[in-house]
Amino acid sequence: MMPSLLERLLGDDTPDEQVDLESRQEDADKALRDAVVDTFDVEECGVTGVAVVNEGPDGEPVVVPIARFSLGEDVENPDMDFVWDLVGEAASALHDPFDDVFVRHYDIQFTFDGDELFEAEECQRVALTDALVDRFATDAGFNLNNLRDAVEQADDIDDEIAPVAWGEAKDYSRTNNAAVVTGGAAAAAGASAAAASCAGAGAAGAAGGGAC
Repeated sequence: MMPSLLERLLGDDTPDEQVDLESRQEDADKALRDAVVDTFDVEECGVTGVAVVNEGPDGEPVVVPIARFSLGEDVENPDMDFVWDLVGEAASALHDPFDDVFVRHYDIQFTFDGDELFEAEECQRVALTDALVDRFATDAGFNLNNLRDAVEQADDIDDEIAPVAWGEAKDYSRTNNAAVVTGGAAAAAGASAAAASCAGAGAAGAAGGGAC
């Protein structure tokens, strides 16, 4: 029996799907940095990982691209207007690299009130559906305010299901039947995947996160 995509991602060999996701992650990370550097006052940022959470009917990966911003350890209550400015930049940066991939949703995470990107005391997320990101990136009449309004109106009490306007960040490294691709490393749920997890500490460079 041919091994599943997740089994191949977690094995010793590097499947083509992982190489493809790493390349997409790198492209999105560069686009995000180009948009944020010298424009927004954030300490660190990056596209820190791509969680593979399922397989489609033809074995294609179902993914959750993850962008991360560090707002600073002296920030206790983030300015939500500023947060949404960053959400807009992340959505724009993530759209093209993942446009032809089966995206379950996009995770845009914010660490604050701690010790920067991987040692934050607080880690919250905005989760965007693929349809909303596509509309924001392609429809000139659907601006950031429209995106924010749509997410806030559609959000409910379930922080697991996108859209999420502001909820606790999900740790995909501790999710059953998932793998996290982080710049050349696919990690099983429950294993060390700190580069794509708000819960752990890891090397920013290995995951695409770094100073902006």
